[in-house]
Amino acid sequence: MANRTRSRSPRAVLRRPAGASLSSPSQRESKANRKKDVLKDLKALVINLDRRPDRWTRCADMLKKETPWLEVERFSASDGTKMTIPESEVCTSWNTSRNAHYSCDYDEWVYDMPGSEIDGTHWRWPKDEPKEEDPEFSLERVDESGAVLTHKITKESWKMKLVFAERYKNPGKVLPMSGGERGCAHSHRRLWELAAQRNSPTLVLEDDVQFVFERSEPKLGLYNGKLLKKRLRMALEEAPRDFDVIYLGWAGWRGGNFYVWKAKDKGKAIRKAEYVYTTVAYVISPKAAKKLLSLAGPIDQPVDNFMAWEASQGRLKSYVITDVGDTDDLWAGGIVDQYDFVGDSDVKKSDGAPASVILTLAGA
Repeated sequence: MANRTRSRSPRAVLRRPAGASLSSPSQRESKANRKKDVLKDLKALVINLDRRPDRWTRCADMLKKETPWLEVERFSASDGTKMTIPESEVCTSWNTSRNAHYSCDYDEWVYDMPGSEIDGTHWRWPKDEPKEEDPEFSLERVDESGAVLTHKITKESWKMKLVFAERYKNPGKVLPMSGGERGCAHSHRRLWELAAQRNSPTLVLEDDVQFVFERSEPKLGLYNGKLLKKRLRMALEEAPRDFDVIYLGWAGWRGGNFYVWKAKDKGKAIRKAEYVYTTVAYVISPKAAKKLLSLAGPIDQPVDNFMAWEASQGRLKSYVITDVGDTDDLWAGGIVDQYDFVGDSDVKKSDGAPASVILTLAGA
């Protein structure tokens, strides 16, 4: 990162006092200003399923318009629902215990009826709460973790409370990896093999990445490719030489809202990442790609969880890029967004808690 270019050798030996610099002040200043452009050798690989040319077309058009300076290449994704993926590379099941330490997806509604046989038993996940038009039940909140459940026809009611489903943390639940999750993980693994061979960092993009979106601070207006280029350059210049991963878009625990780690950093464009989700866009160094490949024998959980866990354990030096409007209390942010991340995805999340939630991970 930020290596200085070599200056040309002088054509003649100059007479100078002992210990004096060979170059003049103006020459030294020139050399100091000749930093290597951190974006010059950056190459983007876009993960895209062969059966989703529509997603590639949208993404390619957006990239051409917003970041014409960026070298881009399509990367054919592994279709986990149609191909055989070696279990030595990606597991067929995973345990939720690691992810449950950080995820907010394991809250559940249980009956709050001390003395009764149903006290503490599961009712529904928050995503399955009855809507206003539900013909059978209504759930009226009384505070952040309490509610009253009423059967609209019988008028019977129960006290409810929202609690963390501890069984997902200890001992954890073993869940099957969905075909989409395995394909997504395998796609990233294959891409790391290419990134490991390069001499400069690689920008990994999933085909639902979006550079034009409403920023976390509305008064700042829409983000765009010009802003992205400026912020990305700032982030890469600020990042330490030995960085592993820099997330352009993220959700989860990072500098400013650490969870287990307590020390906070005050980066200008980047913050340390303890455990962040989403692999929609990240820069990965060659050494980090090699490191992940050495750890991925096999990838033993969804790929975003896998990368996040390695960072939380100190084996991966990860950072997030923050937009100027990303305050310390935000759960998600960055300089990219996802296009229709709920309505159009080929990856279903396997977690028992949000089992039917659609997780957009490149349609892989």
